[in-house]
Amino acid sequence: MLAEWTSKWIKVIDKFNDIVIDDFDFTNGIRGPVTMKHCIKCIASNQRWFLEKPGKLPEEAKYSIEEIIKDSKNKIGLYHYNCHCQKIDIPTPKESDIELIIPSGKIWWLFNDKNGLVTDALGWEANDEFLEYLKKQVLKSYCLGLYYILGIDNHGVAISVKTEIKGSGLKTGKTYFVRSGWMVFSNGKLKINTLIAGWWENEIV
Repeated sequence: MLAEWTSKWIKVIDKFNDIVIDDFDFTNGIRGPVTMKHCIKCIASNQRWFLEKPGKLPEEAKYSIEEIIKDSKNKIGLYHYNCHCQKIDIPTPKESDIELIIPSGKIWWLFNDKNGLVTDALGWEANDEFLEYLKKQVLKSYCLGLYYILGIDNHGVAISVKTEIKGSGLKTGKTYFVRSGWMVFSNGKLKINTLIAGWWENEIV
């Protein structure tokens, strides 16, 4: 069940298009004849949840006063002319509403390539216990809107999530913030890019 109703979160929908980024393979992303009828940005945004604040949802098209006045056929759209995408209000998501998609190769990368950061800097062991803790922290941050959009391309909407990590072992009592990279998929799904991309350094969320 979703959390208490609020207008702070929105969902992008295209009532003329059921195609979403999930319909394409992770490696190649959006491709094929479908892009002749629907642009990559619209497909990448369709059925996605975003906090309605600048930098946290796809940027809308800007039109001049003259363009708006001359738009007698209502062609002005959310992201471009003749765009069918719309924003609708949704309840603020709870952590239980979000599904994390994490291929096994990404876990291997965390346990091996980032082992030094996890053990030496954060004081944790690079194991399943830390992975579950990291996932919970990502979910918490995303639902609080502590992320920003990195870009939108044929692989979807990429975001960086500000993730708080409490130090363990020799680092107990200290708090750290790392960047976790994800792709926003449809209806509350997040697909991993990089579990820990590095330290969070002065980014504004």
